[in-house]
Amino acid sequence: MTDRTETIQMLERRFDWFPAKFSWRGQIYTVEAVNECKTVTDRRSEWGMHHFWVRSAGRRFHLCEVLPRNRWLLYQD
Repeated sequence: MTDRTETIQMLERRFDWFPAKFSWRGQIYTVEAVNECKTVTDRRSEWGMHHFWVRSAGRRFHLCEVLPRNRWLLYQD
């Protein structure tokens, strides 16, 4: 994984948890599948990240939700 990240807007969630639809670079993507997910937290603070590897529009995306701010990032691997 590289350090190249971009902010995205999460438009919809499935079951109040999984990404369902997001906007990136002016285009809207509907998530077809969540292939993998994991949560990384810092035990000394409330900060953490939910990582989701999803498939949309024939591509694989690595999306991250930064906690507790509800900020979403897209990692470009």
